[in-house]
Amino acid sequence: MKKTALLLALLLLGAVVAAGCIGSGDTATQTSTSPSSTSPTKTPSSTPTTTSQTPSTTHTSVETEKSFYPVTIRDFANRTVIIKKKPERVVTLAPAITEDLYYIGQFDEVVGVTDYDDFPPGVANLTRIGGYGKYAKLEVIASLKPDLILVDSYSTPIMESLEKIAPVVVVDPHGLNDIPKALELLGKVFNAEDDAKKAIAEFNARVDAVSSAVKDEPKLKVFYIVWSNPLMTAGGGTFISDVIGLAGGENIFKDASGWPTVSVEQVIERDPDVIILTPHCGMTVQDVYKGPLANTRAAKDGRVYLIENENDLVHPSPRVVRGLETVAKLLHPDAFRVSYPLTITDFAGRKVTIEREPERIVSLAPSITESLFYIGAGDKLIGVTKWADFPPAVKNITRVGGYGKYANLELIASLNPDLILADSYSMAILNDLEKIAPVLIVAPKNITDIYDAIELLGKITNREEAAESVVADMEARVSYVTSMVEGRPKPKVLFITWWNPIWVPGNGTFQDDLIRLAGGENIFSDMKGWAQVSMEQVLKRNPDVIIISAHGAITPEDLCNTELANTNAVKNGRVFSISDENLVARPGPRIVYGLEEVAGYLHPDAFNYSFQPLVCNATASQGG
Repeated sequence: MKKTALLLALLLLGAVVAAGCIGSGDTATQTSTSPSSTSPTKTPSSTPTTTSQTPSTTHTSVETEKSFYPVTIRDFANRTVIIKKKPERVVTLAPAITEDLYYIGQFDEVVGVTDYDDFPPGVANLTRIGGYGKYAKLEVIASLKPDLILVDSYSTPIMESLEKIAPVVVVDPHGLNDIPKALELLGKVFNAEDDAKKAIAEFNARVDAVSSAVKDEPKLKVFYIVWSNPLMTAGGGTFISDVIGLAGGENIFKDASGWPTVSVEQVIERDPDVIILTPHCGMTVQDVYKGPLANTRAAKDGRVYLIENENDLVHPSPRVVRGLETVAKLLHPDAFRVSYPLTITDFAGRKVTIEREPERIVSLAPSITESLFYIGAGDKLIGVTKWADFPPAVKNITRVGGYGKYANLELIASLNPDLILADSYSMAILNDLEKIAPVLIVAPKNITDIYDAIELLGKITNREEAAESVVADMEARVSYVTSMVEGRPKPKVLFITWWNPIWVPGNGTFQDDLIRLAGGENIFSDMKGWAQVSMEQVLKRNPDVIIISAHGAITPEDLCNTELANTNAVKNGRVFSISDENLVARPGPRIVYGLEEVAGYLHPDAFNYSFQPLVCNATASQGG
């Protein structure tokens, strides 16, 4: 439901403004309506002001306010409204308007906001008046006794009811060029014209800075996914399309209007260079790499990105510059290049100097390979191990032998790399590798280390913005899982990584981390690293859940014919096989999907996870 509501808000951001009527009130009065639009114009100049007030200036400020009001304004619905006095109790029915008031220094006057307001941080302390626009709760608004209500066109169906509560002003920008007009209008309403001019100047300056940075960069074809099923995107005339253009890209569906539904075939035919996702679009980066969109140039080059907060792109306030800067850095990282040479301390405590941005990288660990693709640096890879299998685009990259110390040194040297990335499993050949090219050891030991590893890779490859987005998405997914399992009983978990002999993860392993975060108790967390255990030890600790990631060495059904049939896990049918063992073994971005899978096994009711319980044949042997 939350996803649907968010999507609905997105889809209606570009709706056409409907004209309305406004009744008289204490703060504002409608005097006339003109058929022609005279929206406020853009003001490029800026005059800094101070919001502090001392006793000696109070009288002057009051006199100034009296001389300013009443003031007549023309809102975005072409309605003439008289503001009788400075509004002091304001309700906003659109998050972007709340943000506008923050940017012009009038946020303190706000007493009510929608459920979807998330910026500035102070909105957390304000009364929520329900949904966006027409979904607001009129009785809650009335209870706040507002002296002004600010809305966009999505409140048109309830305008008459709102007018019975307080005067209403429509603020409804349709494009980036309208944002300064909205600020100027609000500056006039609140007698804050100098603050509005300052906010406009800062907004224009940041937009100009981005445009200047990317002006000589090639226009990359961009596909922005609004929703996955059906596949929906942003057409021309939307804020997102405007942002893509200013960021140095070309929206591949700018010839469509609004928020069109498109087919996979259309996307593949237009072959985007970059694909952008959001947290609520119903699709993950992994879905793109594993599905039909893997045939696009974006997926093949590893340029599929997830934006941390889509509201930075769709809220028509100065906040949209944050989204613009993010997209520009994703499309053209070279235009915002970090300074080289760059000295890095790697996971082995070694100081390594990177003289220039790496362009020819050899990766000796599949997890590092995956991480590079997730941060948009997959196109820099010229060599990977034979075990690298994700994303599918790696099949076109030269294989340099086995994992870590089993790599082929001669083959690596023949590729003339300018950087070699490896984990601790390559330490045995480190000296030989250093004779070929600079070597960085990237060897995370837990989830937090994975975040650090991704950010490190982002820094050395000049992909910091993308790395930060990947980490933010991972943190959000981990936070969601931990919040859902908080306070629930912790089932005892046996995690089998190999069978005959039985190997299990102990303390200091990723699997132990995942079990804990998923709301379980690893029955062998008192052991360190990966440990071999006996059947007697397992039976004594009697797990409630058994998870198998044993490279196909055993199946849940096989356990019916072992002594493990006597455990609570098998008796209750709670034995599961990981869908892809790499999700729980590789310390890269995909490990959060492994966490979500484990959490579903341990707490199916919390995640609406349905499974078929293991049922053992009554005649099965339980002796081993």
